[in-house]
Amino acid sequence: SEHQTGLAIDIIFRRNNEMIENQTEDDPEIQWMFANAYKYGFILRYPKGKEKITGFNFEPWHFRYVGKDFARTIYEKNLTLEEYFNIVKEI
Repeated sequence: SEHQTGLAIDIIFRRNNEMIENQTEDDPEIQWMFANAYKYGFILRYPKGKEKITGFNFEPWHFRYVGKDFARTIYEKNLTLEEYFNIVKEI
């Protein structure tokens, strides 16, 4: 599990003092993460529409730390971590 590496987190938040456990891509908190996580070095690990590339279903709550520079590139180019590694491997 990526969580065991210490590099992955699942976003769980509270709304109206209640824990929200079933996050969806429409939640404002998740939308904020989609737009801003890269600024802190995190990427959405399993994006929607890229299931065949990652091998996992879309998980809007699962983020992975890759560092700010890598995260910015992955975010701006709309890549998965696998796609990024394939590009780097070819260079």
